Amino acid sequence: MNNNYVAFPRPSLGDALQRYTLANQYEEAIIIGIVGPEQNPEHWSATLMTRNGIEFFTSDKELRGRFDWVPIDWVFDSYHKCWIAPDAELVRPDVPAPEAGERYMTWKARVIRAVPELRQHDGLNEILSEAWRAKAKQAAS
Repeated sequence: MNNNYVAFPRPSLGDALQRYTLANQYEEAIIIGIVGPEQNPEHWSATLMTRNGIEFFTSDKELRGRFDWVPIDWVFDSYHKCWIAPDAELVRPDVPAPEAGERYMTWKARVIRAVPELRQHDGLNEILSEAWRAKAKQAAS
């Protein structure tokens, strides 16, 4: 796995963070305090101010789930099932484009034959739906 997926930088005072709640709502918070040794900047603990109060956030946890706090400019990638830093390089399989007049289920079967590693992926339907919508938008424009 690429280090860009797991590296979490030391935040600054006033940085905004984001996450999705268990009710699948988007939430933002701001860092109001940071504590950590000056000699070892990769170890820190931060206090977040959220709409519902205060939460604590540290560097010693692996925070990559959809419901974990991450910097506001990170994007959740449904294929890799993790938050992606803005400078990260994404490696996705090349999904063939639908042919003219091809139906979704026919295209889906063709994609799975062409890219068999997708068959084992938990988010297969999400990935294919996303790709189908993106290809449809390209065809319309």
